Amino acid sequence: MEPIYWNCMIAHSITAFSYFGIPTIIGVFFVKTKATIPSKFWLAFFLSGGFVLFCGFHHFLAIFEPYMAVSLLHLGVLDIMAFISLSALLYLMLTADQIVKAIAKYEEDNREFRRSQQMQQLFLDQGPFGAYIKDEQSRMLYYNQELQSRFSVNPQEWLGKTDSEFLPDPEEGRRVMENDQVVLKTLRPLKLIEETKIPGNDQPSYWLSFKFPFNDYATGDRRLGGISIDITESIEAQRSLTNLNQQLEEKTLKLEAKKRELIYLSDMADMLYSCESEDEVYQVVALTCSKLFPNMGGCIYIIANSKNYVQMNSIWGGEKSSKEIFSQSECWALRRGKFNLLSPCNSGLMCSHLIQPISGAHLCVPLFGQGEVVGILHIYTLAEISPEEQQITEIIARTLGIALNNLSTKQRLAYDNLRDGMTQLFNQSYMQTITEQRLAEAERSGQPLSVIFLDIDNFKSYNSRYGHLTANIVLQGLAKLLLKSIRSFDIACRWGGEEFVIVMPNMTLETLRKRVEQLRLDVEQMQLKDGDQLLESITASFGIAVSEPGITVKDFLSRANQAMLEAKRTGKNRVMEYVNTYN
Repeated sequence: MEPIYWNCMIAHSITAFSYFGIPTIIGVFFVKTKATIPSKFWLAFFLSGGFVLFCGFHHFLAIFEPYMAVSLLHLGVLDIMAFISLSALLYLMLTADQIVKAIAKYEEDNREFRRSQQMQQLFLDQGPFGAYIKDEQSRMLYYNQELQSRFSVNPQEWLGKTDSEFLPDPEEGRRVMENDQVVLKTLRPLKLIEETKIPGNDQPSYWLSFKFPFNDYATGDRRLGGISIDITESIEAQRSLTNLNQQLEEKTLKLEAKKRELIYLSDMADMLYSCESEDEVYQVVALTCSKLFPNMGGCIYIIANSKNYVQMNSIWGGEKSSKEIFSQSECWALRRGKFNLLSPCNSGLMCSHLIQPISGAHLCVPLFGQGEVVGILHIYTLAEISPEEQQITEIIARTLGIALNNLSTKQRLAYDNLRDGMTQLFNQSYMQTITEQRLAEAERSGQPLSVIFLDIDNFKSYNSRYGHLTANIVLQGLAKLLLKSIRSFDIACRWGGEEFVIVMPNMTLETLRKRVEQLRLDVEQMQLKDGDQLLESITASFGIAVSEPGITVKDFLSRANQAMLEAKRTGKNRVMEYVNTYN
């Protein structure tokens, strides 16, 4: 029986040693890893440890018990138990380092996971955007601090409610929920701009929302997550920019309209100065008015030479609204010498020449020629006549009056000897006449009139060198250059000998300086030939003067002449302006 006895003793000893060793090693693991046991597992851990220790005590005490006969089965179970216990202890000791590392890594992963969760929670709660989670019925399950702050709610007030139940405008909430359902049904993310009103604020807020579906793995339910950024300021800025663009487009259209008006008026002025008859003048004005006022009609009336009646000379744009012939007293514009406007918004004086029944708006503007009224320009429309249209009509009337006056002057002087025989420029007599008229027009319109006096430098030496016939070629060449350089309504004349005069209306002093300086350069660069012989180039001295109210023709021309003499005295081939210091 001795072998059986020692077998039992050894088996109990190994088993007791293993039972004591396993909890000891586990305790060392906990010390090294500094792991803690969750409070809810303390009892299970305590009971399990107690069970293992008491099993060890049981086998330890069995060593000292008196010998008792045991069956072979009992002995086999003891041996197997000793083998398994020792194997577990040895294996636990061999893998201790790996277990420690695994436990440490597990603890570190847990800490990182918790930190990540905390960062995510901080990110969602404190981010400058609205974050939320909803269930499949669009009921709120979570919303962050930004939404709490913007909608003035506590962390629990919105939970379990839908947007239509909470937002001030249920219709806005319904639209938000419709967007939610699109995401949940299609299972695809959705980016859109949503409009909502915040409680206590009547102005809408605009949110750039990104909504996406996901599954709640804890419950298996489908959820909807969303992040919304307040872009109200951006939307308002965009609207302001859109409004500014619209205003810019409107102003651009107005500028384009003004540009067209200026082009039409400029073309009219050019054509009027080229007209050779009154019929041509009326055609030009009618064409311009039909372009400027496509929705208006009009007519031109001229006072007869007998001064006893006024007669219609041209009509355009629809039916007649005025008599063809009437006396001057029937038109308030003719009687007062000022425009007369009659419209639904302006209860002005009613002219007797208008045909009854009178409707729409009527504007009569007097035409002035040679300082007196020669007729009227009559404009009418079913709508209102704006101040801008009224101003344009007055410009047309003023230009028409000047054109009629110019045409009358041309016709009156057509049979006189107005031109210099050699140069075909106007002569001195005509220059004095036309300058007087232009001065009167300039004083009435408030526009400047300019005169240029020029004299060929050293012409006597040139005459002596080449002879009179060749010198005449120079005079003719200079005359052609002057006619080519001036505008159609400017007047150029040969004053006498090698002196020339140019009268230019409606030109600023700055523009005049540039034009005359260019003319001086053109004279200096002019090539002259006598047959095949190339002649010596010439230069000229220029004097310029600008009109003043009340100045006479004699004083006006004298000022330009004095400036020209000063140009010669100070070196020739230059342009001088008249200043009072000359006196």
